[in-house]
Amino acid sequence: MTDNGFRRRDFFKVLAAGGAATAVAACADPPEKLIPYLVPPSNIEFTPGVPVEYATTCAECPAACGMVIKTREARAIKAEGNPDHPVNRGTLCIRGQSSLQTLYNPARIASAMRRQAEAWQAVTWADAEAAFLAALQGVMERKRIALITDSAMGSRGEFLDKWLAGLGASPKVVLDTLGQNAIKAAGQMVFSRAEIPQYRIDQAQLLVNFGSDFLETWLSPVRQNREFAAMHAVDDKAARKGKFVHIGPHVSLTGANADEWLNIAPGSEAEVALGLAREVFEANRRKIPGVEAGELERVLQPFGIERAAGHSGIDAERLKALAKAIASAEPSLVLAGGTPAATGNAAGLQVAVNLLNYVAGNLGKTVVFGANQRIDPSSPHADVLALINRMRNGEIDLLIVDGANPLYALPPAAGMAEALGKVKTVVSLSSAWDETTHAAHLVLPGLTFLERWGDAFPQTGVYGLMQPVMAPVFPVKAAEDTLLSVAATLGMAGLKETPTYQDYLKAAWAKVQSQTGQRGDFAAFWRTALQNGGVFQQVTFSGSVRLNLRGLEVPAAPPAFEGEGLVLLPTASLRHRDGRGANKPWLQEIPDPISQVVWGSWADINPETAKRLGIRHGERIKVSSPYGEVETAAYLHYGVHPDVIAIPMGQGHSRSGRHADDVGVNVMTLLPAHTDAAGGDLALLATRVAVKGTGQQAQLVQTDGSPRQMDRGIIQSMTLAQVAKGEPPAAAHGGEHGEGAARRNFFYPQREQTPGYYDPYRWGMTVDSDRCTGCSACVAACYAENNVPVVGRERVALGREMSWIRVERFLEGAGDSYRTLVQPMFCQHCENAGCEPVCPVYATYHNPEGLNAQIYNRCVGTRYCSNNCAYKVRRFNWFEYLHDAPLHLQLNPDVTVRSKGVMEKCTMCVQRITRAKDKARSEGRIVHDGEITPACVQTCPTSALTFGNLRDPGSEVSRKAQREEGAHRVRQYEVLADLQNRPAVTYLRKVTLEDGHKEA
Repeated sequence: MTDNGFRRRDFFKVLAAGGAATAVAACADPPEKLIPYLVPPSNIEFTPGVPVEYATTCAECPAACGMVIKTREARAIKAEGNPDHPVNRGTLCIRGQSSLQTLYNPARIASAMRRQAEAWQAVTWADAEAAFLAALQGVMERKRIALITDSAMGSRGEFLDKWLAGLGASPKVVLDTLGQNAIKAAGQMVFSRAEIPQYRIDQAQLLVNFGSDFLETWLSPVRQNREFAAMHAVDDKAARKGKFVHIGPHVSLTGANADEWLNIAPGSEAEVALGLAREVFEANRRKIPGVEAGELERVLQPFGIERAAGHSGIDAERLKALAKAIASAEPSLVLAGGTPAATGNAAGLQVAVNLLNYVAGNLGKTVVFGANQRIDPSSPHADVLALINRMRNGEIDLLIVDGANPLYALPPAAGMAEALGKVKTVVSLSSAWDETTHAAHLVLPGLTFLERWGDAFPQTGVYGLMQPVMAPVFPVKAAEDTLLSVAATLGMAGLKETPTYQDYLKAAWAKVQSQTGQRGDFAAFWRTALQNGGVFQQVTFSGSVRLNLRGLEVPAAPPAFEGEGLVLLPTASLRHRDGRGANKPWLQEIPDPISQVVWGSWADINPETAKRLGIRHGERIKVSSPYGEVETAAYLHYGVHPDVIAIPMGQGHSRSGRHADDVGVNVMTLLPAHTDAAGGDLALLATRVAVKGTGQQAQLVQTDGSPRQMDRGIIQSMTLAQVAKGEPPAAAHGGEHGEGAARRNFFYPQREQTPGYYDPYRWGMTVDSDRCTGCSACVAACYAENNVPVVGRERVALGREMSWIRVERFLEGAGDSYRTLVQPMFCQHCENAGCEPVCPVYATYHNPEGLNAQIYNRCVGTRYCSNNCAYKVRRFNWFEYLHDAPLHLQLNPDVTVRSKGVMEKCTMCVQRITRAKDKARSEGRIVHDGEITPACVQTCPTSALTFGNLRDPGSEVSRKAQREEGAHRVRQYEVLADLQNRPAVTYLRKVTLEDGHKEA
């Protein structure tokens, strides 16, 4: 002991502790303050650990589906469909499932900003609003104000027009490059009804589609997926299914689900539709009233099958057979739309389709007017061009940009960049950075649709509400509230008394209460509407319309395409639509279901055309038009006409965030700014391009591995005739169904015969390949529910993607008769799993309820399990994957975030299973059938996935799987059943109308 009382032993203790602390400090993250969360905010009611759900309306596309947002500790963590909403009935598409990445977009603007020379400077909200007000006051007298927005959904459109009228300005311009004005114009021209009818796909026996991608982006994809499955999936008992014929120069995901493809020349759709209408009219003439028959004969007389065959390149006999099928179907349905129909004659095609539906007797059956699909309206492209001309001529001094991104979305040939430079003040109310917001002078960032009030009326009788599901991520205001604040300062009549947009909305919904015949206290009505997500009424429509062809002349000649070379077809993206979802890493990492490409662009080229041009698959090619040039990768694809090159929209951003910038190319740079004269929409199919190979290989990142099954029977099919006979295909892979083989020749008894296993639960799934359309909503739902990390383009190229579900795509056949097969693949939770016995630390094991479980903190990363998995569904964390702020807020606290060196894979959402079991246990019962729905099952629009207890013979999954001893199986099979892994997932074979597709 020293004189000061400090002992030698104590000295070494301090030295050791200090050394350890120094070492740890050198390796640890920077220190942060730890603030205990003892007193939650008083304005938020929740119980820690218990989710709170809010009903709202999706604004990811114009369809306005109902949503339920699950929140934990006052932050949104999962989006689901609203089961009470008539449009989507509890399901969502891939973009709806990814909506949380709109809320937590890393490119969100956190505060008001003002441009200072070439730099941005953060300013207080009061200063920004004062600058906005000063800019308005400076131009009000001359009325040189304009507003361009991306949405006029519900009451919002009327609100914006009222605000602009208070300034003496012209009405708003709503920008959507995928507008539907041609349908409305054709309805007015043929039936004097300028509306989008309700197309009842589920009521049709024969569906004929001219180009529209109704399973991807056109009109209301979720509803149309559900109705298509009801129409097209086989009825096993009646051995009956509808037929789908796709007509167009390109096969998207929608066309890939067709039974027959007519590969017509681009731009010949109207000629074919009118030729078919003439043929069907002759067959059904006696069913049509005399006066209308006379008018129809006058309009259709110049057209015929032979003329249509000459323009389209399709054999006349084949067209006659289709016309006969349309005339005899009870009923049929003909659709047209999408980018292949967006020519200079788009309205002419819609007129032709209206006539074809009329002579086929579809009006009031599968085409119902009065239901009036109120898809979020867009302005005619002519109005957009008129605004650009006013800006270019110096007639606009103040432009307000509300969510729209015209610098990216419009062809540069429209002149938006030049015109924007001539506007004295550009104010952006957008919530995130994009190309147009970067060109503004002042930014007052708005809120996303999950943080603000709003509404939508997607069809007659359906009134959807939009409410904030959490407090704003950043301290900014909704665009509507910013406009109301200005209106109050200016004393704007009709708006100055309205303090917030919520108050405006309540006043509008007082009218909704009256329109829907709901009486009583408005506060109670409003509260109920918020809880339900809106007001939904069952309305019956007669669908009766009168034909009005007086003076109608149908422009049917194929449109002329500028330039020379191949016809350029921009295609709407399932994942990004027109580019709005490009900064969402989930949507970049989920493969396109047809090309299986991630993080990039590509160009679909017919193999015959590529051979003629000397272009190889994956080669970097130059595509040039009279308006611009891009370089992208060549993707050789049978599903495109030899005279067409197709490039998807939505990529090629430059100022929209790190996940969107410099990814792929923007096909709009190649287009002219032409317009469909009658309908007013942008003509997307309008130019030819020169295509030239560079001899260099592009980095085309695909996840498909082999495009062919190579006789492995992964996705199996059978004909409708075989279903009628009740017999599985004679050449079915794995014997009769694989179960018989799996029950033989095992030394040890199977687990179902072992005490302690599968009592009372054996969890399993079925996948109906005849209902799956490949929409990939299940993949996005799994990312959102299970905290699946995103690894980026370079890692995916190395085969290190992390998605727990993949939509497998295989090709059969070649040429125009080729076929695409898709189905989801995930962990099969095998009873004799190859992954379990090879793990040296027992990190993967078979739990008593049949799940192939993974213990993360036991895993040492040998990857033996992945090597021994026949289905290749296990994922290894090569790195510690980080989330750009504020993306980390989306993480589900019920699911462990895996660390580096750990294997992971599908758990069948074990957290949902556990929650349901806990509830059942507290109520003294077992889990009921249908009480547990994994994320993929819950969001599937076509009900292709079923989950449940295989030990319960009365459960839906047991009835579909038919796994019990001696069961007669027809469509059921297990993938790679010959390996005797005995998966818990049963697949149901896809059913074709005829057998003619073989491996090439």
